[in-house]
Amino acid sequence: MMTTNTTAHQLRGPTIVPAVFPWKTNAHLIEDVASLYIRDEDTVLDLTYGEGIFWKIFKPKFLIGCDINPDKSPVGCSVDFTNTGFDSDSIDVVVLDPPYKLNGTPDPSVDARYGVDITTNWKDRYQLIYDGLKEADRLAKSGGLVMLKCQDQVCSGKIRFQTYDFKNYAEDIGMKLIDRFDMIGTGRPQPAGRRQVHAHGRSSTLLVFRV
Repeated sequence: MMTTNTTAHQLRGPTIVPAVFPWKTNAHLIEDVASLYIRDEDTVLDLTYGEGIFWKIFKPKFLIGCDINPDKSPVGCSVDFTNTGFDSDSIDVVVLDPPYKLNGTPDPSVDARYGVDITTNWKDRYQLIYDGLKEADRLAKSGGLVMLKCQDQVCSGKIRFQTYDFKNYAEDIGMKLIDRFDMIGTGRPQPAGRRQVHAHGRSSTLLVFRV
């Protein structure tokens, strides 16, 4: 029986990586994705390092982590993921887990770690991620990869299909979507007093682009 605490490796052989799965954490997800897309010799840049959750299980040999919060930035200084100052065409794999939550009342105890503890409108949040994708595209070598975490979600009574919108933007600036991984979760509860008008989403998505 499959549960959200089951790892992919417990359910299948090590050479089979599923497209849709209840990975326990982002670290379990990245472990599987890395088996397909990250080589031993690759330089990997995590532009939104935070607590380093992605790399708790698998850690690349050549990992550069940075964050806008200097206390969380392994390079020792604040780095804006939309304007890093790093050399163009210098990275094999760029990983971006930006603040993609669009609405709702922020909960500082939970949301601060994801950078969504300050209320903003969805258009500004989208523009931030567009700018991050543009910077990731600049940093990645020709033939390199950009990995973006995002989530389709309801905002102001309408579904904002981030997986489509960010895929379209990335392809407009020259990248090509080559894979996607949907991580099934528990989902957020329906806000009290609000009528449900769309399907209740329970997954987040990692999009993989070739530059």
